[in-house]
Amino acid sequence: MAILFDPNRAKGPTDDADVTGGRDVTGQFVGARAAEPLTVSALVAEVRRVVSEGMPRRVAVVGQISNLSQPASGHVYFSLKDASAQIPAAMFRQAASKVKFALENGMEVVAEGRMDVYEAQGKLQLYVDRLAPRGAGALELAFRQLVARLEAEGLFDPARKRPIPRYPRVIGVVTSPTGAAIRDIRRTLGRRWPSATVYLIGVPVQGDAATPQIARAIRAASANAARLGIDTLIVGRGGGSLEDLWCFNEEAVARAIAACGVPVISGVGHETDTTIADMVADLRAATPTAAAVLATPDGQALRAGLLEQRSRLDRMIRTLAAQGRTALRLVQRSEFFRNPLHRVQAFSQRVDDAGAAMRSALLGRAAAAARTLAELTGALRWNLGGQAKRRGDQLARAAARLAGAHPRHRVRLTRQSLSTLQRQLELLTRGALRAAVVELKRYERTLEALSYRNVLARGFSVTRDAKGQILRDAAAVHGGQRIRTELAAGEIRSVVEGPPPPRTPKSPPPDQPTLFGDV
Repeated sequence: MAILFDPNRAKGPTDDADVTGGRDVTGQFVGARAAEPLTVSALVAEVRRVVSEGMPRRVAVVGQISNLSQPASGHVYFSLKDASAQIPAAMFRQAASKVKFALENGMEVVAEGRMDVYEAQGKLQLYVDRLAPRGAGALELAFRQLVARLEAEGLFDPARKRPIPRYPRVIGVVTSPTGAAIRDIRRTLGRRWPSATVYLIGVPVQGDAATPQIARAIRAASANAARLGIDTLIVGRGGGSLEDLWCFNEEAVARAIAACGVPVISGVGHETDTTIADMVADLRAATPTAAAVLATPDGQALRAGLLEQRSRLDRMIRTLAAQGRTALRLVQRSEFFRNPLHRVQAFSQRVDDAGAAMRSALLGRAAAAARTLAELTGALRWNLGGQAKRRGDQLARAAARLAGAHPRHRVRLTRQSLSTLQRQLELLTRGALRAAVVELKRYERTLEALSYRNVLARGFSVTRDAKGQILRDAAAVHGGQRIRTELAAGEIRSVVEGPPPPRTPKSPPPDQPTLFGDV
């Protein structure tokens, strides 16, 4: 290793006076090899040569990240430090793109690379081409970091999960076209739900190039879902190591699934494997085969159920038809079906009897009300006559008392007495008349309510002969007889054409069923 400065080879006095005197001792410092002073570039180049020759080609350094800088160029600059020292480090874009986890100040990492001198600043720097977290694997740390960030954004929220269509018509599948997963999915879909159309969007499912292609395929399926009729999307692959499945843990795939316009079923790896795609998807399946099962109903079970429902419906129809035939036979054997007018005639006769009884009751109530009104009228007249007689006697006695008084005084008292008596008589007469009028109106309302004309207003009629007698029996009229039928408004005059047919009511046998039941 070359020695840049050897104090043993320096000549001449080295006290402060000699230095401050301005004497040039550069030649003594650099020795006999360099007669002229070195430029900065030459010095830095010499340092770089010494470092490259004296240091191993690759070094691994453990330290904490500080002064982290990530500009838009994609390069990463930071310092690695421990308790007593630090060294600048640079990681260029190609190497930084391979880091799966997010760098943070204070994170303890293991950096692998080479030592070199950054000539522009003349500083020793570690050029990193591989970086791993200390204590945890890089993939594990990247997984935890992305899960925490997406969970904070709500991408794992159960409320945003969409239901899977129960009877899908078109199913899209994003997986490798040559792997075992697509064979299992096709076989399962063909067995369970052969009526569904299946579109395969083939993509690589392993390696660095798989992530953008999987995300692009999911976005393409979502964009063409309406045109192709896709209502369910399956994303997945078979089992493998964490590195093999890593493309389904990438943020681009997770966001493509979250933004997909149709429900997504994720079936990645085996049952024990859990990826971020599983967490974001609307439904997680343990395997690709399980994803095909969850996406479709069991067609054979549905077919068996439909056959059972058809059998039950056939039995029900046959039962209802037999019951209908039995009911029809009962109706056909009934008396009403053989003679439908018999029951109508019986009810018509009952209506006539009820009308006659009602008219009789109304006439009786009207007669009673008329007698009561006559009695009240007589009592009112007697009461008014007695009141007038008593007031006349009082007036005569007052006149007799006034006979012996002074003429003027008698006249004044007579006038006062007459006025008082007149007012009392008027009050009594008016009160009695008002009471009589109220009572009379009450009886009028009663008579009006009991009047047969109210019955006529409900659609009934009263038929009388030429003498005005009410006809209650059709047998009482004869051909050519004139009759009058009184309605609610006006009357109808008519002539009987001939005698009515003989009435022979006949009741149905007690054991014969009828449509109206027992009446």
